Parts: sequence; structure tokens; C-alpha cells
Amino acid sequence: MLRVKTYISNSSIHGIGLFAGEAIPKGAVIWAFDAPIDQRFTPDDVARMTPKMKEFLSRYAYCERGTLVLCGDHARFMNHSPTPSCGNDPTRQFTLALRDIAPGDELTDDYATMEDSWEPFAGIIEPERM
Repeated sequence: MLRVKTYISNSSIHGIGLFAGEAIPKGAVIWAFDAPIDQRFTPDDVARMTPKMKEFLSRYAYCERGTLVLCGDHARFMNHSPTPSCGNDPTRQFTLALRDIAPGDELTDDYATMEDSWEPFAGIIEPERM
């Protein structure tokens, strides 16, 4: 769940994006997994889902340690950037600010370093990526 003030708005990167609603200092925790707001799905869970549910997950979930993680808040609107403002802490338990972030800046991450391979879901669901 998001730990900082944010809002969603039009993004020049990809449709809708997540933006800082306050100044966020480098190193601040942006997001952490908080059940039951945030959800984890196994390959067996996803295999039982309808095509519409899979379509939603392919767009908004990310793969971590063999599960799909779905952010239950607006964090799912964080877009990819090769020069991200956010990234994982070394334990991969938190999303941190990689630099000072000004109010109104889009919060971004690098999908290549933030998530694991979707291989556990091969043949079940394919990720939708930009």
C-alpha cells in the first residue's frame, strides 16, 4: 500500500500515471505490500480465473517470487522508465524513492529490475507491457 501522498493523472509515458502529491525525499518508503489491500496470486489461482480477470492482471500485476502481486491502491498505475524515480530496497520488501521527488513528478520504476520473470505463468497468462 502506498505510504506517501499521491494522485493519478494523465501521463506522457503511458495513458495514466502515478504522481507525487508531496515532496518525497530520497530513500523514503513509497510502497509496501499490505494484505488484504494488496493481493498475491499463484499460478493455480490464475488458472482458475476468467479471461477478463487474467486480462486485468496482465495489465496491472507484476511477478514476484513465483506469484502475481496486485496493488490494491493506485500504485498499480506506476509506469516504466529506464531512468526510474523509484526502485526496490535490497530485500525487495519496499519500493523506495531513488532520488528526491518533487510534488507533481511522475513516480516510475524500471520493470526489468522491479519484477521477476513471468515464466511460472507461461501458458496461463501473458504479461501486457508497453
